[in-house]
Amino acid sequence: MNDNLSVSIIIPTLNRPKLVKRSIRSIHDQIFKGSIKCTVVDSSDNNETEKVVEQFNITNKNFELNYLKNNKSQNPIDNYVFAIDSLSSDYSKFLNDDDWLEEEFLDECIKIFNTTSVDCVVSNISLHKEFTKKKEVISGYYKYTEGLIEKDRVINALLGENDMIPVTPTASLYKTEKLKESFYSSLKHFECTKYLFGFDFHMSYYHAFKGEGTYLMQKNLANAWAGDDSMTLNVKMAKISYCYFYSLLKLIEISNSLITKKQKKLIEHKLAVIKIKSMMNNEYKKITLPTEFKSKLIFIKVLKDFFKKSYIKFIYKYIKN
Repeated sequence: MNDNLSVSIIIPTLNRPKLVKRSIRSIHDQIFKGSIKCTVVDSSDNNETEKVVEQFNITNKNFELNYLKNNKSQNPIDNYVFAIDSLSSDYSKFLNDDDWLEEEFLDECIKIFNTTSVDCVVSNISLHKEFTKKKEVISGYYKYTEGLIEKDRVINALLGENDMIPVTPTASLYKTEKLKESFYSSLKHFECTKYLFGFDFHMSYYHAFKGEGTYLMQKNLANAWAGDDSMTLNVKMAKISYCYFYSLLKLIEISNSLITKKQKKLIEHKLAVIKIKSMMNNEYKKITLPTEFKSKLIFIKVLKDFFKKSYIKFIYKYIKN
């Protein structure tokens, strides 16, 4: 029975009192009958979020709301670290402060846990774009087949083959001990995780490499928001793409996974592209590439292709002008 189960949800936040209220409300309104503990971890430079928590109207008897003030750091990842060791429920998750859940999210995820042995369940999302010049809602944002996802599918998805799989922590629910295990594993590359890029992918699919697996649901049970102040818009795409790719390489490494010849070729090609870009783009300068995939021949081929494309673009621009 779900009535005896417990779920903990951490909302890390920074100066977003209006948005975080929506996030809290979506947790409070879950139809799940077990106990829910929601903890807002706040590194804001004011007390507006604290007021939101204090004034929140609780009508769900199974819902507990807590507030933690993080005065030590405004580094995004530190809010996650600040609260994770206190988790002791059956299941846990992170929820971004600008995202929210459908009321059946927990109930549907736990149905999967009750009928499988997986460590993590991930739903699809609806993406809400609310920019000054454009507003749009994309339902079923990610494209994939429902079911247990194995490491080959994860590898292929991040290499651009077949599936487009969810990476936001908003869409995931974990067995608590497995959340902690995958979270601390993701912190080993701090240059990326301090910006919160790559760690979410690592956490959700770590279990496909070193656990009982991750289950993908097709249902849109989570909502992700993107606006003018979204974090992803304030970090160069070079950093984001590298961090997710690096996370994939680390998952392959820590699990001693065997990869196919095609996967190896695609990885080497991406590494060559990154190496070339690092010569011209400061966002790639700090990258330390794994040696096991290096290939001089592929590097030379990609370099030739790169300059060929650059030359064509130059000629086209010259002719056009």
